[in-house]
Amino acid sequence: MGHRHPSKLRTTEVSHARARWLLRAELAGCQECRGEGDHEALDDLVSGGMFDSLITGFVLARVQQWRSPGRTPRYPANVYRIAPIDERDFWGVPTQHCMRVCTVESARATSVDTLPALRELRLMSDHDRALVLDDIIDGLSEDEA
Repeated sequence: MGHRHPSKLRTTEVSHARARWLLRAELAGCQECRGEGDHEALDDLVSGGMFDSLITGFVLARVQQWRSPGRTPRYPANVYRIAPIDERDFWGVPTQHCMRVCTVESARATSVDTLPALRELRLMSDHDRALVLDDIIDGLSEDEA
């Protein structure tokens, strides 16, 4: 019998129901559900899937925070290029690689092209894929705190 992790998520950019469930499990500190959710996300590398929703939510939430008056990137822009250096340094190497091929389409940050990142994730080892997922979940959780 399952249990629930009540939480009102502020991150509206994560639209996939199971991705939102995984994020709530992380915030509740439920290792059992986090393990189950991680396994699901690592296997769901399709457009519109769980991992895609997490990447999209992470990028859309972060781009809003990264805006600064002195920096006006040209769009479309890859996420790695527009992220602040201290943020990029926090990411593991596999995450940095994914963010180099993930593209924010416009300055309004309403859409993200994640297809190249999903393609790269499919080519990665399970370990590297898990590192990317951890970085993204950490970033989304940080936004919720």
